[in-house]
Amino acid sequence: MIVAHGIGGRTDLPIPISMLIVGSAVVLVVSFVALALLWPRPRLQTGPRYGEGGLLLPGQRLLSAIGVLGLILVIGQLIPAIFDVTIDPGRPSIAPVMVWVVFWLVVPFAGALVGNWYADLNPWRTLAEIFGIGSRERIGLPHLVGLWPATGVLVGFVWLELVGASPADAATLGTAALVYTVVLLAAMAVVGRETGLTLFDAFTSYNRLISSISPLGRGPTGKLVWRGWLRALPVVSEWPGLWVFVVAMIATVSFDGSADTDWFRGLTGGVGDTTAGATALLLASVAVIGAAYYGASAAAAWLGGESWATRAVAQRFAHTLVPIALAYAVSHYFTLIIFEGQQLIATLSDPFALGWDLFGTADRRVEYFITSSTPIWLTQVGLIVGGHVVAVVLAHDRSLQDFGPGAVRSQYAMLALMIALTSLGLLILSG
Repeated sequence: MIVAHGIGGRTDLPIPISMLIVGSAVVLVVSFVALALLWPRPRLQTGPRYGEGGLLLPGQRLLSAIGVLGLILVIGQLIPAIFDVTIDPGRPSIAPVMVWVVFWLVVPFAGALVGNWYADLNPWRTLAEIFGIGSRERIGLPHLVGLWPATGVLVGFVWLELVGASPADAATLGTAALVYTVVLLAAMAVVGRETGLTLFDAFTSYNRLISSISPLGRGPTGKLVWRGWLRALPVVSEWPGLWVFVVAMIATVSFDGSADTDWFRGLTGGVGDTTAGATALLLASVAVIGAAYYGASAAAAWLGGESWATRAVAQRFAHTLVPIALAYAVSHYFTLIIFEGQQLIATLSDPFALGWDLFGTADRRVEYFITSSTPIWLTQVGLIVGGHVVAVVLAHDRSLQDFGPGAVRSQYAMLALMIALTSLGLLILSG
């Protein structure tokens, strides 16, 4: 059965971790200097530039149907327990691979390339449309409440994955999916369909942010068109709590990657061995990275001559952390997708582990075709460093618009934060 974790640290790095950290810091500093000299005006702040023509997407209904079917298959894991049907312990159920691989990883990661297809795949939006739920929107609520509820949902979902007693148990996932469906549909009935998804569905915000990196998006006519890399990120809605949500995206993956490393266990004294301790460390990870980012925002505001604007800076620069969050997640989980994702082929034939073989693939096993750690290591390092370089670019471009002549000076603290986060990612990599 699938375990809801990705690749851990590596102790066989081809060069010392200290040299790797120093080299990565040099790359970021050189990028910063090059931007200061060669990028004198903001280029990304006007948002997407949609091209002509585009690709009509006739598959919207198909995606919606797939999303609902996936949700039904996950909730359906409760059926064997309700009817006391014997489950084959030698076969995995479909729920863990659907939730922890397809829904949590494949969908948003693909969105970074092809745009926000989760908007069509979202099963809760489709169910609300089918049953006519949430037709009256309270459009002012996102500006008042923002992403704070969604942040709580995101952290709670990751808690279920990393701290919960049985994250791969099909019945547990089915119960969680059923409860989440009832609560989310009730919320949409009260505040409106799109408002409810914005406030309470963490996956709507998560996919919206990740897919804003994509060069593809829906144009004014609804067709899929070229809009340019990163151009949708600087114009994401700056609702209250945006920066905390993005910080949580980074911190939760950082906690997952570091929890089993020797240096983290030595630092925490084994506190994470209990559920309460692990919960406290997960929340502390969000708090520490959040405090570091807010401190860098305060320093940026002060250096840029806007010392009163710390909260505004934290919101305005939150989008610059999204590539870091994506780089952390992909570098940590990509082997989970490659290997454990293969279980989807088998579990589609026997989704409830009842001994079925609907499509003749139930006995298919995972093929571990990567025999050398070098490709994995190179991919991890490239993703982590590359994600931070993109973040430096985004921060520089935003600072040119917000701080004008003081733009470069205002970014000293943000550069220091980027170096620190790069070092953290590589330290996790080293195990």
